[in-house]
Amino acid sequence: MGEVDVNTERDKKYIPPGMVGAYFRRVADPDPFVRDIQDEPSAFMLYADICTKCGVCAEECPVYYGQPSARMHPVERSRQVVQLYRKHATWWGRLKNLIWPKPDFEEEDAELFAQRMYECLTCRRCAVYCPVGIDHSVITRVGRSLVDYMGLTPPALAQGTDNSFETGNLEGASTEAMIDSVEFLEEELNEETGLDIPIPIDKEGADIYFVPPSGDVLVYAENLLGMAKVFYAAGANWTMSSRAFDGANFGFTTGNNFSMRFEAKHYIDEAEKIGCKTMVMGECGHAYRVMKHMAAAGLWWGTLPFEITSAFEYTAELVEAGTIELDPNRNDEKVTYHDSCQFAAGCNIVDEPRTILKAACSDFEEMDGAGATQWCCGGGGGLSALRSAHDFRMDISGKKKLEQLQATDAEVVSTSCLQCRTQLKELVRHYKLPQKVTGVHEMVYSSIVLKGENPLNAEDAPRLRSGETPSAEG
Repeated sequence: MGEVDVNTERDKKYIPPGMVGAYFRRVADPDPFVRDIQDEPSAFMLYADICTKCGVCAEECPVYYGQPSARMHPVERSRQVVQLYRKHATWWGRLKNLIWPKPDFEEEDAELFAQRMYECLTCRRCAVYCPVGIDHSVITRVGRSLVDYMGLTPPALAQGTDNSFETGNLEGASTEAMIDSVEFLEEELNEETGLDIPIPIDKEGADIYFVPPSGDVLVYAENLLGMAKVFYAAGANWTMSSRAFDGANFGFTTGNNFSMRFEAKHYIDEAEKIGCKTMVMGECGHAYRVMKHMAAAGLWWGTLPFEITSAFEYTAELVEAGTIELDPNRNDEKVTYHDSCQFAAGCNIVDEPRTILKAACSDFEEMDGAGATQWCCGGGGGLSALRSAHDFRMDISGKKKLEQLQATDAEVVSTSCLQCRTQLKELVRHYKLPQKVTGVHEMVYSSIVLKGENPLNAEDAPRLRSGETPSAEG
């Protein structure tokens, strides 16, 4: 795919006069609605002032790596947001615009601006290598917030947010669909192991409230099955919720702070209703980062009456303590690991998935550049949910990750995030690569040793990898 064509003839969305200015004045003013994200506007304004435009960020940007053009340069993308801020939220910018007025957007095209905000993966790799630590994802998120304010958020993300408001999950699935899926999975576990392994729902008084992404409940259930086995082996008193079972947060992705807070509060309220001691978040980096490092650490609703941890930290602790046993011989293929940007760079969860995989697999090897500075899969920042961005993800943002997949001789690529799994699966399918892509707890699902299990079926757990649970419709 060549450079992105931005000259396609189309009708341009009408943006009312004053809308952009009203938004950026709100960013500049001490408005609590905007200052929800660890004082993000202050960081944004600092970055706007200290960027030297040295270009180091571009050298480490997966999007610029895929297409080294001015359009894909992180500084050039951020410049558009910074210019709008200075134009509308500084006295000298307002004065300049009064004397020499200019359109807010290039070619007076707000939709082109919106498209460019979704050409950043918000992977935060730039912040690691920038000499002064500028995180362009912060600036991009301010830009996306403006995009959302103008009603230009990509439809798939906007619909997911609407679904969260209406049903409590991105899929828009009913409570009945969730319960049907879980009952089906309980039957599968019983058929496979000969054991009654429960997946409790709405159990008040449970010590642990488990919150996976909805995709791990309704479509690709191996991670949920793995966690159910972990809880069973550990003798844990746990539950899920039929009302709040989707550990995801599109409000964080779209820059909609109200939605981000609503989605987090929905699960906090449910945890308090259950009365749990610990909320264990599943394999979704966005949701975990918002819940643990923003809502809880930022005291959005005061000190929470329960602890928050990730499934990786929970399971790794059990593995290290010898509480659960994993048989690596049940996963005898060569396995490598892709670090999710949100878990690794955003939450410093780097060692725990490796602790699990090394115990669950007989042949584990690191991918080139592994760790907190791992190259993004190419579908970060919500892009993996956008079918409209498929070519962009395959040919541009996913180019570096494709090269890493082609360079490894691993047969299985495991990763810690549903968005990463979606993108990696599409890369593998699009380029006809030989690897299988799994979640981390999918490897646990096929390797955990359960007392009393049917030994004839114990090694057949991976058979569900190619299947799907019942439809989420209902």
